[in-house]
Amino acid sequence: MIRKFIFCIWMLVSIDCLSQTSDDAYREPLKQVLKEIEQQYGIRIRFSDAMVSDRWVTYARWRFRPDVEKTLANVLASQDLSFSKTGDKSYKISAFQYHLKTVEEGKAQLEYLSSLYNDVASWEKRKSELRACMYSALQLSPMPAAPASKPVITPVRKMDGYTVENIAFEILPGVYTSASLYRPAKVKGKIPVVLCPDGHWDKHRYRADCQYRCATLARMGCMAISYDIFAWGESLLQFKSEDHRRSLAMTVQALGAFRILDYLLALKEADTSRVAISGGSGGGSHTMLVTALDDRIKLSVPVVMLSSYHSGGCPCESGMPVHLCGGGTNNPEIAAMAAPRPQLVISDGKDWTAHVPETEFPYLKKMYGYYGKPDIVENVHLPEEGHDYGINKRIALYEFIGKHFRLDMKTVKDATGKIDESKVTIEPEAALKVFGEHGEKLPANAIHSYEELKKLFETAGTQSKNENKQYKIAVVDLMILKRQKLGAFQLTKEIGADGVEVDMGGLGQRETFDNKLAIDSVREQFLNKAKELNLEITSLAMTGFYAQSFPERPTAVKAVQDCINTMKQMNVKVAFLPLGIRGDLVKYPELRPAVIERLKEVGKMAEAAGVVIGIETALSATEEVKLLKDIGSPAIQIYFNFSNPLQAGRDLYKELAILGKDRICQIHCTNKDSVWLQNDPQINMNRVKLTLEKMGWTGWLVIERSRDATDPRNVKKNFSANTAYLKSIFQ
Repeated sequence: MIRKFIFCIWMLVSIDCLSQTSDDAYREPLKQVLKEIEQQYGIRIRFSDAMVSDRWVTYARWRFRPDVEKTLANVLASQDLSFSKTGDKSYKISAFQYHLKTVEEGKAQLEYLSSLYNDVASWEKRKSELRACMYSALQLSPMPAAPASKPVITPVRKMDGYTVENIAFEILPGVYTSASLYRPAKVKGKIPVVLCPDGHWDKHRYRADCQYRCATLARMGCMAISYDIFAWGESLLQFKSEDHRRSLAMTVQALGAFRILDYLLALKEADTSRVAISGGSGGGSHTMLVTALDDRIKLSVPVVMLSSYHSGGCPCESGMPVHLCGGGTNNPEIAAMAAPRPQLVISDGKDWTAHVPETEFPYLKKMYGYYGKPDIVENVHLPEEGHDYGINKRIALYEFIGKHFRLDMKTVKDATGKIDESKVTIEPEAALKVFGEHGEKLPANAIHSYEELKKLFETAGTQSKNENKQYKIAVVDLMILKRQKLGAFQLTKEIGADGVEVDMGGLGQRETFDNKLAIDSVREQFLNKAKELNLEITSLAMTGFYAQSFPERPTAVKAVQDCINTMKQMNVKVAFLPLGIRGDLVKYPELRPAVIERLKEVGKMAEAAGVVIGIETALSATEEVKLLKDIGSPAIQIYFNFSNPLQAGRDLYKELAILGKDRICQIHCTNKDSVWLQNDPQINMNRVKLTLEKMGWTGWLVIERSRDATDPRNVKKNFSANTAYLKSIFQ
C-alpha cells in the first residue's frame, strides 16, 4: 500500500515536471526539486524553509544524474548551497562554505600547486609573486603609515622566574592592539622574541593555557607576547563583537603583528636572529600568514590549523582574497613560504589537521628539500587529541624552540627531566588588561566603530601612497653583474627594488670613465627602459675611483665633471664618489689638504649643476662632520656605508645620529659580503629605522653587497632576499 502511495506521488511530480519546457528554462522551486531528489533516490534531506524559500532552479531535472551526490552538487551549486552526508541515506543542506573543500579536492589542489615548481629558483619566483599579491590583497601595499605615539605600558608584575607587563600599540590612528609581554626575570645579553597569537577559544589570550605558554617561554629565556585579535578582548572597547567576522579583521590582525615586531625588535635586548611565532587554530592561520609575509620571523609553529582543504572559516583568516593569489593558493603553500626557516607543524586526529602526516607534511618536506634542509621542518601529530593548545602541544613547542634557539631547558624542567609549568601564576583577566577593568583608561583618540575604521584605513592608505616612499630600496648595477647594461633594469624589477644605481664605467689609466651613457642613443635607451619598468635611476656611481687616488690622480676633477654632465643629461641628482685606496684619510692623513682642495672645486661644479656628490670615507662621523665643514659646500655630502663604522668597531646608530639628516645624501645599506642583511648579527635594522626616523632622514637605501657566502653569484636570490627584507622594515 505504501509503495503504491509513493508511486502515485512520484507520478504527480513527474507530470508537473513534464509541464516545464525550455521556454521557462525548466524552472522549478528549489524546495520542490529537493523533494524530487528525495523521492527518486530514496534519501532524506534536512534543510530549513528559510534556506530554500523563494529560490528557483533552472533546468532542474536536467541536472539529475544517476549518482545522488553528483545530482545534489549540480543543483546546489547554482544556489550557493552545499551538502554534507549525515548518515547512510541522509544529507544536510547548508550555506556554501567558501573556505572548505573536500579532502580529495584539497589533495588535488596541493598536487597541482606542487607541479608549478621543481627547484629553488622556480619556487622563489612563485613565492615572490604570492607575497606581493598577498600584501595587496590585505590592502597593506603600500603599508599604512605608523602613528608616532609610544606604546601604553602598565607597571611590571614580578613572578617566579619571569615578569609580566601589559602593553598597547596604536597600529593606526586611534586603533589599539592590547597585549601582555612576558620576560625572563633576569635578562643577560640578547634574548629571543616569540609572538603568541591565538584563535577563537573561550577567553582567548586570558585563558590559562595561553598564560602557561607565554610564561614558560619567558622562564626559558624568551621575550613572549600574547595579543588580542580584532574585536576580541580589549578591542571590544572600540568595536562590536560581530565586527570580528568582517574582512578587515584579517588585515588589522596582520598589521598588528607587524607593528608589534617593529617595537620589540628595536629593543636593545632583542635578538633579531631568534624571532618566532606560534598560535593555535585561527592563531595558526595568523602564524602561517605573518611568517610568509615577514622575513623577520625566523621560526614558526602553526598549531592545529594546517590543512589543504580548510582555509579558515573566519573572515579574520580568509576574509581578504589572500587565498586567491597566484591563481589560487592554500595554507600548505603559505606555510611553505617559511622555508628554509625552521617550522614545526602540530596536528591532531580530531579536526581538519588529521591528514597532515600523509598529505600536507610530505609536501612541506619536499619544499624544504629544495633548500637541502628537509629535516628542518617537523610534524608532531597527536592522533588521540583534538582542537586545542594543550600541554602536549605546548611541550612540543618548548622543545622545538629550545633546540633551534639554543636555550637552557633546565630552567623549566623538574627533577625527572619533564617540562614543569607549575611555577606559572595564572592571573585573572583583569590583570592582563591595559586600559582598566572597564576600559576607563582607553586613550581619548580611540575610534569606536567599524565604519570609522574603514574610513581611517582608506585615509591611511591614501596618505601612505603619498608618503610610503620616504624610504626607497635600490640595487647597484655593478653588484648585480650588469655594469652599464640595459638588462640591469629588468633584473632590478625582478629583484623587486624601486631603483638602481648606475655605474659610470671603468677608469683604469684612462683620462675619464669608459662611459657608454655619454652616447645619446644608449642614454636614451636607459631612460626609456627605466620609465617603462617604473624604476628610478637613484644615482650614478664613480666606482672606478675605488682602486685609484682621488686626491692624487691628475684627471680626477675632469672625470667628476664628466659624471656631472651625465647627471644633468639624465636628471640624476646624486653621484657616489669613493675617495679610493690612496684617498683613505685614516691611513694617509697627510692627503687631507689635497682632498679638501679638490672637493671644494668639485663642490662648486656640483652646486652650479644643481646636483650632490656623495663621498665615502673611512673617517668616523665626527671627523666627517669636520671634513664637510672644511670643504664648505652643501653639494658635498656623505654617502654613508654601514660597513665603515661596523668594521671599525664604531656604533652604527650613533654614527648616523652624529651626521644627522642634512649631511647624508644616500646610504649603502650593506656590511659583510657573506650573509644576507636579515641574518647579519651586527645590524639591528629596526633600530636603524628608528634612528633615521628620529633624525628625520628619508631617502634611498642602496644594497651594495651582503651576499650569501655559500652562493655569492646567485644574484637574483641574494638581492631579492635583501630587498624583500629591507622593504619589510622600511616600507
